[in-house]
Amino acid sequence: MDDNNKKDLTEQVEDSKISFEKLARRTPSSSRFDKITTLVLLLICVVLALYVILGTVNAGTGGAVQETSASTSINVNVETAEPGLFQRLTRLNGEIGSDNSDVAALPDATGTVASILVKRGDIVTKDQVIAYIDPSRPGMNYKESPVTSPVDGMITSIPVSVGETVGTTTAVATVSGDKTLHIEAALPERYTGTAAIGMDAYFTSVAYPGETFNARLSFIAPSVSTLNRTSAIELEITSGADKLKEGMFVTLDLVTEEQDDVITVPSNAITEVLDGSIVYTVQNGKAVRTPVTTGSSNDTRTVITSGLEAGDIVITAGTVSDGSSVNVL
Repeated sequence: MDDNNKKDLTEQVEDSKISFEKLARRTPSSSRFDKITTLVLLLICVVLALYVILGTVNAGTGGAVQETSASTSINVNVETAEPGLFQRLTRLNGEIGSDNSDVAALPDATGTVASILVKRGDIVTKDQVIAYIDPSRPGMNYKESPVTSPVDGMITSIPVSVGETVGTTTAVATVSGDKTLHIEAALPERYTGTAAIGMDAYFTSVAYPGETFNARLSFIAPSVSTLNRTSAIELEITSGADKLKEGMFVTLDLVTEEQDDVITVPSNAITEVLDGSIVYTVQNGKAVRTPVTTGSSNDTRTVITSGLEAGDIVITAGTVSDGSSVNVL
């Protein structure tokens, strides 16, 4: 609005004020028509004043409004489609087992335990003497018979005491030899079709928070239990076995499907529509609706079997439509 128009409006407002003041000085006996006229003039004054004020504000901010409306590009995050390895993990609970190499140390003769030379936790070697048995009978004295360790290992139990009578089938001590640890778990029936011997796995233990160990599937039972619809499996531990103990509980992530040299995208980049699935790609600074065919999915990513090629730029975050101008962050 130019200065001359503002001046004319201002004069009109002032004239209205004067007319209103004249009417206001009339006596209470003024007619009902005068009162209505007064209200109408008052409203006109208010409207004209607002018009003048708004015109001034718009003139001062017009450049900023125009500048804002010109900025229409949508900020987006993107990812370049590249072939790679896809894995689907299945989480299971498992337990550390072993090949049970505990061996009993047995005496060669019946008699009483004359002495025990070891205690629980001692490390012994094969053929090391760990106890003596006195095979003497009343009126007859015999040389004490030694009891030796059958293997290298650790004494884990001593179930007899000095003076106790033992036979040739009574264990004087139990020796735990070197054990090969493995993981025992149950695989749900729905995964038995994709799981295969040699597949990798990752597992954790509450004893070592934040640390991940590796394993490999080494056995799948040939049958499915009718009680819980699972197959027993065993996994060879390929890292960290020296830290683990038999009987430990573990959380296991088993690779139940693996595909190499496939294109995947974040699952949240895919939109389901009436005629299938789509993603949005960036072409010449604009979002382009791109139909795709999807395959297997895991918790975060989905395989794209058709619709994308290596090098395509896929929008992974940002609300766009077909043809939207985009600004790649």
